[in-house]
Parts: sequence; C-alpha cells; structure tokens
Amino acid sequence: MKKQFIIMLCLMVFSASIFAQTASLEQVPGTGIFIKPPKGFTESKRFSGFEQVATKSSLIVMPLKDVSLDDVGQQMFSESQLQKQNMTMLGREDMLINSQMIGLVFLQQNTTAGVVEKIVRLIEGDHELVILNGIYLKNQKDQVYDALRDAIISAEWRDMPAPEDFDLVDFEFNVTPGWEIREPGNIGKMIKLSRTGAPQHSTPADWPVIIVVPSLDGTEISSLRSTNIELLKTIKYYDFDSIKSEQSREINGLKSYFIKSTGTDSETSEPLDCWQLLIRGRDNNGYYRVLALGSDLETDAKALFDSLIETFRLK
Repeated sequence: MKKQFIIMLCLMVFSASIFAQTASLEQVPGTGIFIKPPKGFTESKRFSGFEQVATKSSLIVMPLKDVSLDDVGQQMFSESQLQKQNMTMLGREDMLINSQMIGLVFLQQNTTAGVVEKIVRLIEGDHELVILNGIYLKNQKDQVYDALRDAIISAEWRDMPAPEDFDLVDFEFNVTPGWEIREPGNIGKMIKLSRTGAPQHSTPADWPVIIVVPSLDGTEISSLRSTNIELLKTIKYYDFDSIKSEQSREINGLKSYFIKSTGTDSETSEPLDCWQLLIRGRDNNGYYRVLALGSDLETDAKALFDSLIETFRLK
C-alpha cells in the first residue's frame, strides 16, 4: 500500500511538472510552435521568433507547408548544400524527452559578420514542417548558447490556424490582380508576394518575387543611399553588378530611397534585376525594406510595385 502511494505521488509530481512546463510555453505568433522564450531575448519585430540585439543572436521559427522532414533534412544538411553556404557540420545530438525523440544539428558558417554557429531542430506537424534555427556569433557563444538550446528543446508543435494576409505585420498595401500573398506565416513578420499559381519553390529568375520586411526598431539610417547599396550585396542568390537608377521620394509622408540595379543569379549566372526600396518608419524610427527580384521586372512586376508604393501605409 505504501509502495503504491509513493508511486502515485511520483506520478502526480511528474504530471504536475509536465503541466507546469506546458502552461509556461508561449506561442510564437504566426506559427503552431509553443516555446519557452530564451532568457535574455525579446520577441522579434522582423521575423517569427526571438532576438538579442546586443549579441546579434536570434531564434528563428519557420513553418513550411507540404514538405516532409526527410526531404528538407536531406536538402539542408547535404554536403553540397552546406558547401554552397560556406557551412560545416559540427555534430548532432539526439535525446529522448517525455517519450519524444528530439534531434539537434550543430552547424558553423563563415559570413561577412564573422564565424556564425547554428543550432537547428526540425519539428514535423500535420501538413507542415517547422524549422527552429538558433543563430549566434561564435565569439558570443558563452553568453547565449544555453538559453537558445534550452528554448529549442522546449518547443512543441500544436495545430493552430495559419495567419492571413496582413495579420502579422503593422503595414498594408493594395495587391494588384494576378498576384497573391504567399504563405505569410512561413516567413514571419514579412509579406512575400508571388504570381498567382506560381510554384511555391521557384527561383526569382523564373518567377518574380517581392518581399516587404521591417527592420529592427530604433535602427537609424545615416545615409539611405549607402545603406541601400550595401544591402544589395547581401541579398541571397543575387550577385550585385551595378546601379541602374536611384531616386529619393516620399510615400504617404514617409521618406524613402529607391534603387534599381542589375546583377546575376548566383547559381545560374543568368541576368537578374533587383528593385530595392527603403521606407523610413514613423519619426525616422527604423525602416521597411521592399525587395523585388526577377529576370524582367519592368514587364513582370512593375504594376504591382507601383501599386505597392502608391498605397503603402502603416496601420
């Protein structure tokens, strides 16, 4: 009898601890992920997840629709893909927590900002796969590693309705016929637009893509022009060549700077146009970046881009 009582007490304590942990988890807006936020981090205003500005560290949560864990895992961690992104595999850790297998992959990447390390976890839900990506500079590892790892391990997926249109952002604009907002929850607090019916995983050389994303709050731009040109050099899959035209303008009372440039697709070397617009936020606090990539934007995306510029407004 005493033994049974002890067992029941242990089960009650164990159940209570699990309930307490679950109750303390917070939903990452726009995703079905519930997580214990990493200590010292704040919710990001740029993407779904958390960041620590002082150490340039982040935990990005990215849901993907209609893909399998095996397919994404093989694509992300294949030797050829890692080489393309200057990454190396540091190792893997598998653990059993609450009867659930959790796998972490550790990566290192050489970037212009320095050596970056990553903790990656894939969580498979119903009809979606969620990628959790903890990112930090190697020289900041002692300050943020434990917090990021603990948060990533704590994450749980729950079936939640996906956000629609402009639910996750503090801006809006008119979308012209023939275009659609594509999976806003997949890329966090940004908006991605594609041609109606365009393949989900297509390249800008095949289908024009337009993305609108806010910057960090409080980021001051001393020179819109120099900042804009510098950003052109960091766009993934785009090798910047030269400036085609540039212009200062005002959009609904917000100062902005618009640059058209030419370049090439970094994988195919095919010609690629890039239109980039920086819009200052209210009271010059931060900015919004509008980015268009395509092989012929004048033909394929001009109407949408013009409409976006004319109707862009902060909520």
